Amino acid sequence: MLRTTKYILPILILLLVSQGCKKAYFYSGINDDPSQLKAPTPSAILPGVILSSAYTWGGDASRFASIFMQQVTGAANQSASYNSYILTPDDVDNMWYAGFYGAIMTNVDTLIKIAVSKGQLHYAALGKILMANDLGVVTDYWGDVPYTDAFQGLNNSQPTYNTQQQIYDTLQSLLDQAITELSTDDGSAFQPSSSDDLLFDGDLDMWLKFAHSLKAKFYLHVVKVDATALAKAKAQIADGFADGEGAFVKFVGSSAATTQAPWFQFNDQRADITFDGYLNDLLYTNEDPRYSVYFDTSDSTLLGTLYGSANSPVYFMSYEELKFIEAEVAFRNSDKTTAAASYNEAIRANLERTVGSTTYLATVMKSAATVTLKDIIVQKYIALFLDPETWTDWRRTGYPALTAPANNALNGALPRSVYYPSSEVRYNKNTPANTTLTRRVWWDAQ
Repeated sequence: MLRTTKYILPILILLLVSQGCKKAYFYSGINDDPSQLKAPTPSAILPGVILSSAYTWGGDASRFASIFMQQVTGAANQSASYNSYILTPDDVDNMWYAGFYGAIMTNVDTLIKIAVSKGQLHYAALGKILMANDLGVVTDYWGDVPYTDAFQGLNNSQPTYNTQQQIYDTLQSLLDQAITELSTDDGSAFQPSSSDDLLFDGDLDMWLKFAHSLKAKFYLHVVKVDATALAKAKAQIADGFADGEGAFVKFVGSSAATTQAPWFQFNDQRADITFDGYLNDLLYTNEDPRYSVYFDTSDSTLLGTLYGSANSPVYFMSYEELKFIEAEVAFRNSDKTTAAASYNEAIRANLERTVGSTTYLATVMKSAATVTLKDIIVQKYIALFLDPETWTDWRRTGYPALTAPANNALNGALPRSVYYPSSEVRYNKNTPANTTLTRRVWWDAQ
């Protein structure tokens, strides 16, 4: 059975505490605001950082990537500009300033530090996994980003930037630390539970699986620049998610906007994205049953109910994603038998979750003699609908073979990164110079 998680309204308000108007607060902990907690505990911080992560993952991070990857189409207002690759540093400022750094990672850093100081190392481990999860998508969007000198508030309002290679070392280190901490008794009477853990209801074994799954994903990202990455990714897979498991937040979807899923809120308030384009055509042409689940076939301005409802989930990672990782690792290792088996299992699991029937699997299943890297990545692209990972996969592999929209601003190329945000350009002298949206990040080597 798939895990589902609900939350209540106060959680949203709890930890969105770092979005002050001054640049100095950008990397600070909790602002000196009388309405905010003065002595926060790990159990009080945890639900807010999980929830704010889901909002940003399912918000800006999902929308930019899904437009670039033609899973959806920007049809009006700013979204139409993004569809033609017309972006400015202002356009990504909210995702950075009010999202990942301002409302998420700053508070995750606070969670980790408080948990360590109180000897609640299991809470610290959860914070490290969340930090790796969010920092991973940040570096995949921008490349070099602040980490070592970040989160110091007024003590350092202009943090230096770590190279992406350093960031990837940090991701693996954070996850290794978390795995060690979760594998031992921390001796604390205070443990994650269903009252504060919006992902796994306090199930530490599931957090361990999440950590191993993330390690496999991050190792796969760097196969073009690290000859040891395939072996390292393969070693993590067996300890990752099992069938039906995954890390996701499912929203309550009540009449209160703060309980509604981010894609639903965006469509309800803005409606400047249409749900047509390459993916829509691909599914329709191949009579893929996910077409009528992902898209509202009667109205191209609407998502289907699975991802377009007020109570739809936001996935950080799933079992089927891990099986696609296993398929690619095996394929690159010339183990076509495992590649085909994992590919088929990934599709089966995704069909089971999304449409409740695996009949279509017979149409797309492959054998060791027929499976290709293109097959694996294109089916992963379909399965990971609205997930930022599809943009990473395209940059790594070139699949699916997308054609840039007519009259785009990149002369027929597709974006490979985004500009550094305007708040950083203005206030942090260490910010790398913005060049072009075709700038390649470190793991996206030629």
